[in-house]
Amino acid sequence: MTKSRGVLIMLVIAAALWALTISAWQVGAAGDTLGPSGVAKVTEDASSQASPVATACVAIIAVSGLLAAMLGRIGRFVVFDLAGIAGIGYGITALSAASAPGATSWAIIAAVAAGIGVIGIVWVAVASNGWTNSNRYARTAEAAGGEFDSAATWDALSRGEDVEDAPDDEEPNDPDTEPDSK
Repeated sequence: MTKSRGVLIMLVIAAALWALTISAWQVGAAGDTLGPSGVAKVTEDASSQASPVATACVAIIAVSGLLAAMLGRIGRFVVFDLAGIAGIGYGITALSAASAPGATSWAIIAAVAAGIGVIGIVWVAVASNGWTNSNRYARTAEAAGGEFDSAATWDALSRGEDVEDAPDDEEPNDPDTEPDSK
């Protein structure tokens, strides 16, 4: 799996969980079932039922996916651990909403989706061991066939590397090989 596909999978997981988060996990119940009067206000607006904890977990998963592309191996390990913990937190939040009075089937679907999301996060984390940092611009002083490459030699000198072999095994600054300027 490539790095871009891994990030895309993490973002798709976050988007799917977010879509489930904005659905109504509970229908409006009587005021006394949700807590003391004045503490919990029941409305029929579906967007008011969105859990702030679940939304925060989705944001952590999305940001973790983006950060994983920029970090090295240890950083990816930490970031994917945080994303997995956020996925588990999302699932626990969905299960607690499913066990509350007035729960809809969306809370159970969200809990199942959280489990699938955690499996996806673990899969991307394991596959990320094969990711390497880009070395697109790194070149050696020799071309593919072992021939001398002047552009690669110049790049090696710019990086401060010591280039020992010159074309035709001549020293580049040897006064005997340079033409006289007189």
